[in-house]
Amino acid sequence: MRWRLVIHVTAVFILCAALSIEAVSLLRLRSASTLADAYTWIEPVPRLPIFIVGSVAVILFSGIFLVSRESALGEPWPKVAVVALLLVAPFGAISGRRMRVIRGAYNAQKPIDPKLFDRIHDPFLTISLGLRVAMFFGIFLLVSAKPGLWGSISVVATAIVLGLLGALLARLKSHVPYWETHKP
Repeated sequence: MRWRLVIHVTAVFILCAALSIEAVSLLRLRSASTLADAYTWIEPVPRLPIFIVGSVAVILFSGIFLVSRESALGEPWPKVAVVALLLVAPFGAISGRRMRVIRGAYNAQKPIDPKLFDRIHDPFLTISLGLRVAMFFGIFLLVSAKPGLWGSISVVATAIVLGLLGALLARLKSHVPYWETHKP
């Protein structure tokens, strides 16, 4: 059984690393003013979405297995954790699609034009990342604390609020209008 726990924890570490790489990449992309500046950050780890999807799948299935071995399937926290994990998936999928569009536009451009700049500064990317990181920590707290139903719902709701607030603060702090960075 320990090897299953090791696999589960390794997948959690991979997801944490992937979300960290995504955060740094988005931050660096947004500060890029030329294609050369953006080049390193447009896809810092090839096939990063595969690592994210794979780690989430391993976390989900190994987590269900570990919870069933603990006889905790009847408790509310595992159900809330699975729902929270499944709620995060669409945000990751939409962000992944938008980043593919950005990579395609990047490969087709010579200078950074306003359309590409606007795509890189899409507020949804920041909101999605903030929610996914906060939910990651919220799920981690659920698994660690194992609260009852209302405690589990409160943890997830708090994670959502903190993720949105964090994304809003990051957006306000980092938003620089295109015309201020690209004066004629």
